[in-house]
Amino acid sequence: MLNRETLGHGPHLTLIHGWAADNGVWKPWVETYLAPHFTCHLIELPGFGDSPPVEADTPEAIRTAWRQALIEALPDEPTALLGWSLGGLMAQDIALHASERVTHLVGLCTTPRFVQADGWRHAVPPRLVGEFIETLALDVALLLKRFWMLQWRGDPNARKLMKQFVQEMTSRRLPSLTGLRQGLELLRTLDFRADLPRLAQPTLWLLGEKDPLIPADWVRQLAALQPHARVEIIPGAAHLPFRSHPDLTAAALRAFLLNGKTAVR
Repeated sequence: MLNRETLGHGPHLTLIHGWAADNGVWKPWVETYLAPHFTCHLIELPGFGDSPPVEADTPEAIRTAWRQALIEALPDEPTALLGWSLGGLMAQDIALHASERVTHLVGLCTTPRFVQADGWRHAVPPRLVGEFIETLALDVALLLKRFWMLQWRGDPNARKLMKQFVQEMTSRRLPSLTGLRQGLELLRTLDFRADLPRLAQPTLWLLGEKDPLIPADWVRQLAALQPHARVEIIPGAAHLPFRSHPDLTAAALRAFLLNGKTAVR
């Protein structure tokens, strides 16, 4: 069973973190900005934090095992679902396969496809994920530090925030090698572009204007993929707007989930 922590009171909101992170990455933000309004359930991905890894080798087997483990970790009651980065990809998969469990879907700094492909240039080059996979076999600590720093590029306060974040993440339990490898395989292969029209839940894409990994301009194609979805772009934010712009990010989320409105332009 995956590790799940619950805090707060109100409507249910489940959060799934991204690659190379754990629940601690956003617990201070949740406690301050979300727990007063929602019952927040923080789920750690397989092989990250205190969640055990799952046994799976092929991309399809990994996807199925991760999805099933996450569905089993959801609260019993229907919940809004927020996924950040890799967690956002898995949140889309959950919403498609367990739609009755998900009331709203929020993709935070995420996309239906993480890696560039034909007709999809608003993503990271395939070589970047390939380099990560190669480095993972040589030096895990170096790879994690590189990724933690990369997420801040573009933010006006990147130098200060980057240093604090790397120090914080280094002090915590490192993800398992299995979890890291499986997560990279999912980032490399998952593609929900053709599935977005089937998402029945009210959906919000909450993006960072300066995100170096998930370019916000991918939403130019959203009208064709998911015409009824809403979009919020946090000005000046990189890949961690809930850390760099916690108030704006929380306000956009609360406006969508509690009032059905958008808050940031």
